Amino acid sequence: MASNKKYLLDSDVLIGAKNIYYRPNFCAAFWDWVEAGHASEKIFSIDKVKAELLNAKETDVLYSWAQRPTLSNFFLPSMAAAPKWADLSNWAVDAANSFSMTAQSKFLNAESADAWLIAYAAHAKGYTVVTNEVSAPFSKRNIKLPDAAKVLSVETISLFDLLHMHARNTFDFK
Repeated sequence: MASNKKYLLDSDVLIGAKNIYYRPNFCAAFWDWVEAGHASEKIFSIDKVKAELLNAKETDVLYSWAQRPTLSNFFLPSMAAAPKWADLSNWAVDAANSFSMTAQSKFLNAESADAWLIAYAAHAKGYTVVTNEVSAPFSKRNIKLPDAAKVLSVETISLFDLLHMHARNTFDFK
């Protein structure tokens, strides 16, 4: 069943895949799957995620992966989503939510991708954010992507659920 949904990958999804589940030296098929999903105009990320990947050492495999020519339009520019980012900011600092100052600062760091991913998905419509984070709606020490995404009616999904929907047992994109 074909879907018009598009997906935005969080940096933690890529970093976790590289470090734990799909290390490029033994599971290049996963990385080919990401690129095939992008070639099918279904899988993307944003410029803030690329910046986080480029903050790694130049010897880190994701540093060079993020600069591959086949990914030239993979990292979408997020600045147009600034009004939605402001909406998230207002929610995060609202005293009724009781988030710690540390949680607010981390989530609203303009260089951090988390709030920008949600803002972009809300702005551009039709995007689901792919994250390793799980909802923790009563947390005051951390603002989790799934909880913040609900504020702007943005869907989130785990990488494994995305793979279940869009990968065959050989990592062929479907």
